Amino acid sequence: MRPYRRLLVAGLGASLLAAAATSAYAWLVGPLLRAVLTGESIALAGLQLPPNEMLRRLPWLVVAVAAVKATAQFLQGGWMQRLGQRVMADLRGFFYSRLLNQPPAFFERRHSGELLSRFTADIPLVEFAVTQALSSYVKDGMQIFALLVTCAMIDAKLSLLTFVVMPATVVPVTRFARSLKKVATRSQTSLGALTSLTSEQLQNLPVVQAYGGVPRALVTFDAEAERYLGEMRRSLFLRGAFSPTVEMLGIFGVALVVMWGARAVAAEPALAGRLLSFIAAALLLYQPVKSLSGTLSQVLTGLVAAERLFAIADEPSPPDEGRTAEPLKQALVLEDVRATYLDGREGMRGVSLTVPAGARVALVGASGAGKTTLFSVLLGFLPTSGGTVRWDGVPMTELKPSSVRAQMAWVPQEPVLFSGTVRHNLLLGRPEATDADIWEALALAHAEDFVRALPGGLDEPVGERGSRLSGGQRQRLALARAFLRRPSLLLLDEPTSALDAASEAAVGAGLAELMKGRTVLVIAHRLSTVRDADLIVVLDAGRVVESGTHAELVARQGRYAQLLGEGAVAA
Repeated sequence: MRPYRRLLVAGLGASLLAAAATSAYAWLVGPLLRAVLTGESIALAGLQLPPNEMLRRLPWLVVAVAAVKATAQFLQGGWMQRLGQRVMADLRGFFYSRLLNQPPAFFERRHSGELLSRFTADIPLVEFAVTQALSSYVKDGMQIFALLVTCAMIDAKLSLLTFVVMPATVVPVTRFARSLKKVATRSQTSLGALTSLTSEQLQNLPVVQAYGGVPRALVTFDAEAERYLGEMRRSLFLRGAFSPTVEMLGIFGVALVVMWGARAVAAEPALAGRLLSFIAAALLLYQPVKSLSGTLSQVLTGLVAAERLFAIADEPSPPDEGRTAEPLKQALVLEDVRATYLDGREGMRGVSLTVPAGARVALVGASGAGKTTLFSVLLGFLPTSGGTVRWDGVPMTELKPSSVRAQMAWVPQEPVLFSGTVRHNLLLGRPEATDADIWEALALAHAEDFVRALPGGLDEPVGERGSRLSGGQRQRLALARAFLRRPSLLLLDEPTSALDAASEAAVGAGLAELMKGRTVLVIAHRLSTVRDADLIVVLDAGRVVESGTHAELVARQGRYAQLLGEGAVAA
């Protein structure tokens, strides 16, 4: 709370001042009405004043109190709004940070549309609860407290009567709150499902259209939307019924006070002024109580949204702790490494492999052999279930994961670009790079010519996922990004899969330059890539079944030769 302490104290102070001003109204109403109706001399603040003097001074006093209350409410609203926005900005950053630090396995268990719903739907609900509701609860809560104290000071017996009515409101309020929270949970879950469905259909729209799936997609969408609409109807009914119920109970309490007070005044007319002040205070309670009851439904919805958000925040993320990894100088060693996916599949079954620093190692195998799994283990995306991975002799579990990744550059099979500019995409792994560094990397990736031809050059937007570029252009930018990072370990997953023959030859020359002095692990199906490797490692069902040079493996006539014959390693 320390960062918010000043705003919170200021807001509470202004709320207290506004509440005191509201209570002052109740104290002023009784003397004013007695002066008007009876013409008696009235005591005000210890002074006995004649009616004319009272009527001359009291209106100005009321105006002064109103000015104080208006100023206090203005300041309270501003400070509490600033407090709420500051809290929400920090919470939003906190939740986003928690998401970005989750391993890929976390996202395999959840739909991206569901996570998107948490940010697009749940955060605004929490934001309202924190900003609007917090301000309302502080302001109205202070006023209710001050007015209840005022009522007790005016007439203790009448106050007790009021307090007798209050417990009667607890039962319906509690029941409404429980029901509303259940409905809010279901409606938010339904909205998340609707968002997930919409996101998935839009991302795969070409396939949906190509297979004539639009009518079926619309039916599915309508069914999910109707389910959400039903939950919202129940939520709106409860919200609509809640405030009038509380209001009726409040009016019932005021009616009891008036009936009791009328009898007391009939027996003792001198109590009329106190009764009027008490009724004024009771009536002034009406607005803050109504405001609080109306806000409660929003608060409950916000609490449900907060629970959904904290369910993400509470997910454990891998700690980024340990020694700092230095550039690879000796060898990357895997000793009987095993890795298992969440669904129980074994991705690696006792893989042992030594990659000397500066060596170029090609990973070969059929689909599902474990090549990509090995990359996932090295990148820290998939934890090992056995064995040891050593970086220059140091177990990678003792190294800071982010520092290990800082020594790597990974080019996945499907190039990944973001909806920014060319420059924005290239600087992802090395923000401090200069334009000269960028152009050098682009030249190595055979991408300089097409980038210079773009209207905006380095500042040309590439579109969502690089949609404004061809597949080959996207792949070359992904390669340039790896070049710019200047890693000690390169992880290449089919790096030239999207290039034509001419571009592949040019990029091959750039790759050869980039690989000098660096350790390279490359997943490849092309003979040109495999043949030039210092070591070829053949994987099958998560195990290393062969290793050696191209000539050695061909001569053995084992699994590698079989893959060549099947076309798994093509020319």
